[in-house]
Amino acid sequence: MSRLDDFLHPDLVVLGLEAKDSTEAIQKLASLLHFKGYVKDSYVNAVLEREKKFPTGLIFEDGQIALPHTDAEHCINPAIAVGILKQPVDFFEMATLDSVVHTDLIFLLSIKVPEDQVEWLARLVNLFQHPGFLNNLKGKSSAQECYELLYGELRKEESQEEDKP
Repeated sequence: MSRLDDFLHPDLVVLGLEAKDSTEAIQKLASLLHFKGYVKDSYVNAVLEREKKFPTGLIFEDGQIALPHTDAEHCINPAIAVGILKQPVDFFEMATLDSVVHTDLIFLLSIKVPEDQVEWLARLVNLFQHPGFLNNLKGKSSAQECYELLYGELRKEESQEEDKP
């Protein structure tokens, strides 16, 4: 299992992200990952191209999110950039190219080890299914509070997995 501290970083949470569309939202979060040294120059275009073929929008009980990502060759270090949007932007729903999801949360993944991709997507999707979690995350007043909630809940799940026989 991947270590949580390798992926989550408080300086990669953006509260009140403003974007006119999904492309701009991805570009802004990808720029942050690039600036901090987590991804290569090729990352943003690779994510945008992948999103056109394999959309990542998902609908949950208390929120609509997107999990854009791309191949490991565009990543330098593992990270998850979290964008809590000021206004929702449209992504296509996962496994479709015609159903729109009005996304207000984006989790942009930089996955260096290909095997970690499925694990992290599953961990996040599992967390998003917890009643109230997404609303709680969106209701935080600072990026640090968002990070602490996300970290705490993922850590709790990680501990539960470790305790299983």
